[in-house]
Amino acid sequence: MRPKTKRKLIYSAFFAAILAAEILIGMYAHGFVREYIGDVLVMPAMYFFVRIFTEKFPRTLPLILFIFACAVEVSQYFGLYKILGFSRGSLPAIIIGTGFAWGDLIAYAAGSVLDLIAAAAIPSADDPG
Repeated sequence: MRPKTKRKLIYSAFFAAILAAEILIGMYAHGFVREYIGDVLVMPAMYFFVRIFTEKFPRTLPLILFIFACAVEVSQYFGLYKILGFSRGSLPAIIIGTGFAWGDLIAYAAGSVLDLIAAAAIPSADDPG
């Protein structure tokens, strides 16, 4: 098996496992796990999802994704879903988010640390081997 194909399978497997965990958290978890662990895990989920499709920016991708997550959270502070005309329970509002929380930013930072660990642990196309 080619190294690139093997990496993509690894990224896909990690993404699928994290996505399954996120779904289970959303369906069954309460309290701290639902409020924070889900937000921590969303960062590695995004990291592995992006890595399935590109070998670009393996070391800077965690920072790029953290900035993206922060931008989404800030958009929640300003009520972007309202500005765009979506009702609170609509699918677009759920995807964008409706509530800002400082704790979410901390959870995203923790998830980004996991991304950095993954970037160091899984060799990229630029790395030998």
